[in-house]
Amino acid sequence: MTLAARILVARAQATGRKAARRRRAELERELAGYITFAERGDFEAILDRHPRGTTHELRSILARQAMTAHETRFPAIGRY
Repeated sequence: MTLAARILVARAQATGRKAARRRRAELERELAGYITFAERGDFEAILDRHPRGTTHELRSILARQAMTAHETRFPAIGRY
């Protein structure tokens, strides 16, 4: 493979990774809109109707957001 071909492949891969990061960031912002416990429960019930293989990215984002929300609580009183 020539140097020019390698550079082309590297640029294409970098562009793909950048697009994936942008898509995931947008998805994270959309999922952050499910604020209340009831809304998140409804959304998780919808996800439960589909195979985990197709919903793993959504589930991982929701789990990370839940962990982040839990970490911002005041440990002594359990409130935000």
